[in-house]
Formats: sequence, C-alpha cells, structure tokens
Amino acid sequence: MLTVLMATHNGATTLPRVLNSYCQLVEPAGGWRLVVVDNVSVDATGEILAGFAGSLPITPVRIEKRGKNVALNVGLDLVDGDLVVFTDDDAIVDRQWLVRLRQVADQQADFDVFGGRIDPVWPDRLPEWIPRVVNLGATYAITPRGLRSGPVSASQVWGANMAIRTSVFLRGHRFNEAVGPSTGQYMMGSELELTCRIERLGHKAWFVEDAQVGHIIRSHQLDRQWIIKRAYRLGRHMFHQEIDSIPRDVKMLRGAPRWKYRELIAALGNSLRCALARDDDGKFLADWQLSFLRGYLAEAGTSTQARSHGALVR
Repeated sequence: MLTVLMATHNGATTLPRVLNSYCQLVEPAGGWRLVVVDNVSVDATGEILAGFAGSLPITPVRIEKRGKNVALNVGLDLVDGDLVVFTDDDAIVDRQWLVRLRQVADQQADFDVFGGRIDPVWPDRLPEWIPRVVNLGATYAITPRGLRSGPVSASQVWGANMAIRTSVFLRGHRFNEAVGPSTGQYMMGSELELTCRIERLGHKAWFVEDAQVGHIIRSHQLDRQWIIKRAYRLGRHMFHQEIDSIPRDVKMLRGAPRWKYRELIAALGNSLRCALARDDDGKFLADWQLSFLRGYLAEAGTSTQARSHGALVR
C-alpha cells in the first residue's frame, strides 16, 4: 500500500475543497491511507479533519512545534507501505492521481523519487501581468508546460505532488527542519532540499505527467509585494544549492562571490530606471531580482557567521 502525507497550518479555507477531491479518488492497487499533521493550527482545521473520518482513511495528528518540515518528520513515523506520497493542504487531486503514481513506481524500479504535474487553480480574477512576468514555477510551484514523463533532475520534483519510496526513509533520511514554511521570512525549498540531497547519493527521479494536482492560488498571493517576498526566500534557498559548486579561485565577500554584489547594485539601478520610465513590468522584474539577491547574500552572511562559530550551516 501507500501513504499520503500532508502537513497543514491553518488550512481551514482550502482543506474542505481538497479533502472532497480525495473522496473521489480511484483506489490504487494495494490500497492507501492519509496522514495529516496539524501544525499548530488556530482555526477550524482540527474539526474539518475530524469531519472526514467517516469518508476517508484518514489519520489526523496534531503537533505544537511550528514548521512544515517538523510536521513532515513526525508524519514519517506514522506511514505504512512502500511508497510515501507528499502533497499540500491547498492541492486538489485528480481522480487517477494515486493510480498513476502507483503504476509508475511499480514499473520504474531503478527510481526512488517521483514527481507529478502541478497546475494552477487561479482565483476568479487573474491580473493580466501575472502570467506575463511572474516566474510561475518559483512563485507558485507550477509545473512548466513542456515537462514530459521520464527521468528528471530532482530539482523538478516539488512538494505539492511527489512520492518517495519508504526505503529511503528507512535508511535514516529526514527533512531539514531549518528549511521550509515556518514563522517569519523562512527559507524556501522544504522538500526540494531533501530530494536534491538524496539525488546526490544516487536516488534518481522520474516525472509522471498524468499524475496531476491543482494548486489553489489565493487572492492575496497575486499581490506584488507577496510575490517579491517569495524571491527573498528563494534566494536564501539558492545560496545553499550553489555554494558547493562555486570554484575555489572565485573571490568571495561575506561568504558569497563578489560578482553577486555587483548584480545587486545593477538590479537596484535597473529598478530606479524602470521607476523613472514608468515601466511597470521592468520594475517588477528588477525588484524580484533585487529581493532574490538580498535573500541570497543574507543567507551567505548568516552561513559564514555560523561557520566561524563552528555551527552547522544546513
């Protein structure tokens, strides 16, 4: 069998719609169960989960420590079967979702990580500039249109729709609790940090195009400032993805290549020029880059300081 594992924090606005889609699922070979970890919710999340006990094979559990990866690690101790399927509390699932993942996991024995397609479920009013200038993958975890079934980099497997063989976790691998949704300006890359880490150890990834979910995008997530804050979190994540590949002869400043600071100055100048020219698209793109670089350099400085005190960076 397989286990679907989900963490939720104050998910009451999306969980009813999400769990109703689970009620329509075609059961995969071997069966399935659902483990939902309530991560310090203060809304009606607990009552909603309890309300689906009669219609879903659901096991709700509550923890009092904030952090998505903290919740996922707790949930891993409760899974059954040979495959763990991960998703989010704002992802509506296709009826054949688990069937497709089960089939491919059984067929592709040499692969341990599986990613499915994530499509957007937009609010009623979508500003016309969003699809034109926003990086939908980085901002909303939307799958690129051209991605097809087959082997992929683990960086293309995202947490709203992915599966990992239980055997990987039996070897001791867990999610990094310093990464992912938590309080404050947290570091993005919750599940991505794990998938890329185990990929470096030889666990290969496969993309399953017809295992689909729809990511509910809420109205406040269309706000320019909300999107630009995502860039800061992405920058923090990307520092750790890139730091080990930087050549040793590159000149560094506070833990980052010096040319990153030149990019920061260039992005600031570009933002000012676009503001003067009233170029809204250009201003947004420059501000996104500026926020990304600020996050990258902030993480570089923090990590350098941690090294100097003998602390672990990751």
